[in-house]
Amino acid sequence: MVVKSELQDKGRPVLLIGNHFSWWDGFFASYLNDRLFGRRIHVMMLEEQLRPRMFLNKAGAFSIRKQSHQAMESIRYTREILSDPDNLVTMFPQGSIHSMFDFPVRFEKGPVKILSGLENQVQIVFMVALVDYFSHPKPTLTLAAREYQPGKSLQLEDLEKAFNDYLQEMIQEQKNYV
Repeated sequence: MVVKSELQDKGRPVLLIGNHFSWWDGFFASYLNDRLFGRRIHVMMLEEQLRPRMFLNKAGAFSIRKQSHQAMESIRYTREILSDPDNLVTMFPQGSIHSMFDFPVRFEKGPVKILSGLENQVQIVFMVALVDYFSHPKPTLTLAAREYQPGKSLQLEDLEKAFNDYLQEMIQEQKNYV
């Protein structure tokens, strides 16, 4: 595992937004949290994915059920978690697992709904996870993290574009590594 980041911890709660290409992504976020922030980690998961793995609740996972009235309850719960600077919430706004090669990444509305209702400042961090073998028998996982500073009004399109720009930058950097 390689971590690429020049992040400065601002002492605020952290909303970690990542690409979702595997079942292991929550564990990758936990590793990144340990290396950069040391916060209590919480991971938002789809209810249908969490239900058969309820043991993940003990590791900070909580559920959201898309397209239901209960989704708003999960949004409120996420805001509550993000009111404490000792917390980090990881979310994968693609809404489901996609191929690493599925580009551009498309976000659901969750991050904007969460952030627009917060009463305190949070540190928004993009996490890009890329896997390559290069000439090694085992793969290398590169976790890249960068802070996102929204403009005056937080728009889903701007957030999504900024994430995709960062993803493309990290892919290009990965290509240049070879």
